[in-house]
Amino acid sequence: MPFSAAVADALDGVFWRLTGFAHTRPALFTAASVSVVSALALLPSAVRSYHGYLAIGPGGLPHNFWGWLYQGSAQPFAVRFPRDPSVFDNPSPAVLARYGGRPHALKSYLEADTPLTERQGPRPTVPGYTAPQRQTTEIGSDPAFMRAEQEAFLKDVAAANPGVLEIRPSLLEGNATPALWATRALQLGATYWDAADAEALQRRGPVEICHAHAEASAHMQFSLGDAAVVVRSGWGEMHLLAGSRVARVPPTYLIVYAPRDEAELKIWKRLAMAAVRFAVGEEVVINDVKM
Repeated sequence: MPFSAAVADALDGVFWRLTGFAHTRPALFTAASVSVVSALALLPSAVRSYHGYLAIGPGGLPHNFWGWLYQGSAQPFAVRFPRDPSVFDNPSPAVLARYGGRPHALKSYLEADTPLTERQGPRPTVPGYTAPQRQTTEIGSDPAFMRAEQEAFLKDVAAANPGVLEIRPSLLEGNATPALWATRALQLGATYWDAADAEALQRRGPVEICHAHAEASAHMQFSLGDAAVVVRSGWGEMHLLAGSRVARVPPTYLIVYAPRDEAELKIWKRLAMAAVRFAVGEEVVINDVKM
C-alpha cells in the first residue's frame, strides 16, 4: 500500500535531516548508528532473558520488568565461575577475620566420620540471574513434596533448639518463604557482609541460615571449609553475588541443589545442620533431630 503524500513528505524530511547530521557530525552520527544497531541486535536476547526471569518464579526481587532490570544492573558484580571452589582455598586475611579467624573459618562442621560423597549425574542448569537464583533441571519427580520435607525438617530443628533457632519469614526471599534463623548467632553466621567489626556483628540480632525454594533447591551459608567441600563435591555452587560488598552477600553463600530422592534429602539435611553449627559457633550445643 503506497504511503500518503503527508507521510512521504515527513519521511523525506527525516532522511535529509539525518543526511545533513551525518555530514556535519560524522563521528557522533557513527556512534549513534552503532548504538541503535547494537540495541536492535540485542533486543531478541533481552526479550528471552526477561521471559526466562519470569519463568523461574518469584523471589527476593519484584517478579516483573523492574525486578529483571534490577538484577541485570548487578551483573557487573556477579561471580564468573560459581562452580570453582578454589576461591575458598586461599582466603584473604580480611575474609578470615570476618569468619572468626583461620581455625574457625576453615573448619568443617559436617560429621567427621561421614565424608561427603560426590553428587551423581550432571550438575543442574542454574540460569545466570543474580536474583532470584534457581535451578531449572535435575529436579526430582515431586519437588513440592521434597520442599515440604525440607521445611518440616527445619521446623523440627528449630523446635529441638528453642532459644537458639526459630522459623520466621525469609528476609532474602520474601513472599513469606519460611526460613531457619539463629537467634543466638555469632558474627560467623552473619548473612550480610556489612558490619565493620565483630562487636557490631554480635549486636545485629538474628541471622538467616537456610531457606528452600519451590523446586527444592536451597540457600545456605557455610564455613569456608565446608563451602569448598560442597562445591567441589557437586552439591551446590556459589550465589552469583557471593563475596560482593555492593550486594552485602558473604563469600560462602551457596545454592544447594534440590534433592532428587530420599538419599539426597538426607545429605541435604546434613548440609543444613553444618550451616546451623557454623552460624551459632562451637560454644552452643545443638540438639540433632532424626535425619
